[in-house]
Amino acid sequence: MALHIGDALRRGIDDITGENGLLVMGVFLLYNLGNTVASSSVMEVLFDELMAQGSGPGGPAGAGSPGFSMADFVGPFSLDLAAPVAVVLLLVFLVLGQLVKFWGIRLFADQSEIRSDNASERAVMVVVLGGGIAIVMFAVSMSSTFFQLNGQALLSLAASLGSVLASLVVGLVLVYLLQAIALFDGGYAQTIKHCVARFMDAPAQIIILLFILALLGIIPGIPSTASVISVFLPGSFDLPSQSVLQVVSMVLNAPVQTFSLAVITDAYIQVRAEQDEDDF
Repeated sequence: MALHIGDALRRGIDDITGENGLLVMGVFLLYNLGNTVASSSVMEVLFDELMAQGSGPGGPAGAGSPGFSMADFVGPFSLDLAAPVAVVLLLVFLVLGQLVKFWGIRLFADQSEIRSDNASERAVMVVVLGGGIAIVMFAVSMSSTFFQLNGQALLSLAASLGSVLASLVVGLVLVYLLQAIALFDGGYAQTIKHCVARFMDAPAQIIILLFILALLGIIPGIPSTASVISVFLPGSFDLPSQSVLQVVSMVLNAPVQTFSLAVITDAYIQVRAEQDEDDF
């Protein structure tokens, strides 16, 4: 099966410069703001726990590091929430992010490419499958932090490596999961099987495409990295405030997310179209 990388990239550019692309971009920007608040609030809870154990930057073990505070690391967007509330808020945004992508995929696709008119039924599948996998992957990624908080350094390192590997495998094999849910018409097992099969149709091409998108994703990460540098090396660089850098990162991330969504959606449509032709 052929996946034309250039065609997918050109389609992505066309989509983000159109009316639908601007709309999706705006929704991603609002989502990024809420997600930043949720993730920063969870980080604040984790720093509270680390400092309570004396292993955080501002705790007893870090008392010799003047100038560091919890706000320096979590930024200005965190809310002072109880740990369960902060975690639930972040999980809600993980699921909401899947729904935003689902909506954007159906918006980018032509009506003839949508095989199920029952959007509400497919949205439920997004919550169960897409949201469920996102929550599981979040739990896997947080396992290293859990082990660290319990003083198990080796298990924390092993969990970190396992999390990276699991994210890579799931991200590749299920790269078309949301596209399959949004544009395919089948049950849960059939949708997953279809998703994996479409990845296997052109694995090399989609890996190259994902690598290109990953390079593009470095751009919105630059301001965030600069904000961390400003904490550890204050005054070394003439940088804006941390809050400004975080806002810039959120703004830059919205078009990158929109473009990536449009590109992967077109890639899925390409491999599915060729598979359909082979069936006749």
